[in-house]
Amino acid sequence: MKLKRNKALSQILPRPVAFVLSGGTSLGAVQVGMLMGVFEAGIVPDLLVGTSVGAINAASVGQGFTKSRLQHLASIWSELKTSDVFGRPGLRSVLGLLSGRGALSSSDNLFRLLEENLPQSHSDLVIQTAVVATEFHTGRPAILSEGDLALNVLASSAIPMIFPRVSVGGRQLVDGGVVAHVPLAQAEMLGAQTMVVFDAGYPCKLSKLPKGPIEKALHFITLMLHRQSFGLLSVLNQNLTVIYLPAPCPLDVPAYDFSQGSRLISAGFKSARSFLSQLSLTGPGIYGNPHLHDDPMHEAIEVVNGVPLLKFLNQVEDSLHI
Repeated sequence: MKLKRNKALSQILPRPVAFVLSGGTSLGAVQVGMLMGVFEAGIVPDLLVGTSVGAINAASVGQGFTKSRLQHLASIWSELKTSDVFGRPGLRSVLGLLSGRGALSSSDNLFRLLEENLPQSHSDLVIQTAVVATEFHTGRPAILSEGDLALNVLASSAIPMIFPRVSVGGRQLVDGGVVAHVPLAQAEMLGAQTMVVFDAGYPCKLSKLPKGPIEKALHFITLMLHRQSFGLLSVLNQNLTVIYLPAPCPLDVPAYDFSQGSRLISAGFKSARSFLSQLSLTGPGIYGNPHLHDDPMHEAIEVVNGVPLLKFLNQVEDSLHI
């Protein structure tokens, strides 16, 4: 796809500008399309903060937010296969998981992929990049912004039960999505004044149910984690500018299917491009909202000026904009 650069929007955003990338496993391909849409809109990041697959994409973009880098990232996602990420779970791995000694999949394939495509250290990146993991023993978020880049990204992507935990600096770490599926709070802690949020969404329209152990585990985890962002937006500093890019909807690709990369990239690009073309900034506030549906879980939730709020709460911040 052809990308045309527009610098107007970038010039009016308060800096530093952070790109905040969520988890989402195979739906991370959506973020690549979103990144292309944001590139076309002329928004340039000063900081990248990612969780899980968002950490992988952030570490790639940290090498340079350029047309060629995005095209290279798109080519990786378009050719990616599920076997490139997950091994085949055998009886031994299932028994190991049940006994508390292992995980359903080895992370060897994923680590090899990271080492082949990422520089050795955070210091080798041209854009400041932080990835978020979770401390296994305490449940606290761990912001990793220096040292072994591939190892840090692996820790951020160590989905519980799917991949084994990762030791970094003496700490046992698992996937950052456990505590920060969309690392908004971490971006705020790192000094962001503007956040552009790349939330990959969730598969809201699957045609068939997951069958295998990895497929079932990933589907359950995806459904649980995507709800985190509903409450996070309301506690952010009111002086921040948050551009929450819409995830494509409906999404019919399960989080364990890596064969639909090209289609997801295209959908993410179209969604971001359409949203940004109509965006009108009038000051600090939240523009856009997470992937939200009218289901029983959300009967007590309504979107007011772009922010999901419980209906019994009467406080609506005047600073919020759609």
